[in-house]
Amino acid sequence: MKSVAGENTDLNFKGEKFHIQTEDWAENGQIIVTRVFKSGLVIKTFRLNYTKIKDVEKLESRRKAVIKLHQFVIDKIYNSEI
Repeated sequence: MKSVAGENTDLNFKGEKFHIQTEDWAENGQIIVTRVFKSGLVIKTFRLNYTKIKDVEKLESRRKAVIKLHQFVIDKIYNSEI
């Protein structure tokens, strides 16, 4: 299965800089992974298994899942949950 494009966001919150990176690991575990970086170090990792994605074989379905997970993590940062 071919991977879909990932998402990257840099943000500043409460004086701290974060980088959020979401990737589709179609060929390496069939999961979508979001990592939160602070000062170049991974401080949190989120994983979404393909079994949780409806119509996972469709690129569009995985692309939507990438965007949704990416925004979920950004929201967690803004809600001070990370």
